[in-house]
Amino acid sequence: MEKTEKDAKEFNAKDEEVLNEATNETAAEKEQKLADDGKSSESDGMPSGKKCRKRWFPIVLLVIAAVAAGVLVFRSCQSKEHTQTFYDYYYGDEPSGGHISYKNGKSNIVNPATKEVIVEDIDWSHYSDNSDENPLVLFAKNGKRGFCNIMTNEVIVKPESYTKAWVFSEGLAAVERKGYIGFVDTSGKVAIDFRFSYRGNSLYEFVFHNGYCVVADSANRIGVIDKKGRWVVKPLYDDVDLAKDYAIVYKEGDFKKQVDFNGNVVQEGIIDNISELYYEVRYNDLVSGEPKVGQAKNNNFYAYNVGGYSGLIDSKGKVVTPPIYTDISGITATLFKARLQDWSSIVIIDTKGNVVSNR
Repeated sequence: MEKTEKDAKEFNAKDEEVLNEATNETAAEKEQKLADDGKSSESDGMPSGKKCRKRWFPIVLLVIAAVAAGVLVFRSCQSKEHTQTFYDYYYGDEPSGGHISYKNGKSNIVNPATKEVIVEDIDWSHYSDNSDENPLVLFAKNGKRGFCNIMTNEVIVKPESYTKAWVFSEGLAAVERKGYIGFVDTSGKVAIDFRFSYRGNSLYEFVFHNGYCVVADSANRIGVIDKKGRWVVKPLYDDVDLAKDYAIVYKEGDFKKQVDFNGNVVQEGIIDNISELYYEVRYNDLVSGEPKVGQAKNNNFYAYNVGGYSGLIDSKGKVVTPPIYTDISGITATLFKARLQDWSSIVIIDTKGNVVSNR
């Protein structure tokens, strides 16, 4: 037992000596290597720090290249994923937006929920905000007009028959055929036949409000119809404005009238505006005695406006002239300058409305 312990101690001592020799040898080799590196750096004329950076530079380049390659692969995967659908992007808020997609420079109508293409390669589209909440879209394709439902993916009016069309309102939409206007319902069937004149109306005209719509007859006289196509205000006027329970009608050269939807005149003599008249007066300045030119208000007469035209009225409300002039201004307290409807010719009228500038 004692011999065994002695042998073990001798063995450990030898191991420690061998380990120390190996460690010393390794340290010596490291010192020699550092010395060699220093000599190499000095012989190259390059500081050791720069040489270290030079060694790391290729590694940095490899890392950057690997990251760039990864980004390219990721984008490639995204591109492949997008090519599986028929759109590059879409825009808008539900429910009126998000129904247009774009692909290869073409516009398409899509279901905003499923992104399924309903109509390809359209010219333009307009969402119809209608009371029955059907998400109907008016669109143009190849010079024709059509309608589609962007929730059921149904084309309710194909772009074949109508060259003009208007947005849906209260379940009806106006369409034009051979210069006349009719109305279709949300199934695409003609609900009101083609007997109203087209006068270059904008996209937001031919719209129903509270069951009534302003249209014109074949002679271009304007009136009001109900949703059955019946005249509730006869087509006798040059312009009509709708209110909830009545219409304001206007015929050129006359006052406006308020009429109900039974054709009864509720109020006559309606005007748009009334304005004061002024004329020039000459006087001497009280301080300097110099002649001056000023403006005096005419307290006996006023100009009134109806439908863009002017007339003369006195301070008691008596009409002196009908609204047939484009402008009226004062000359004196009893003479007035009235501009004709060609906007350049002028006549002078008196307090009775008589033209006094004729010879």
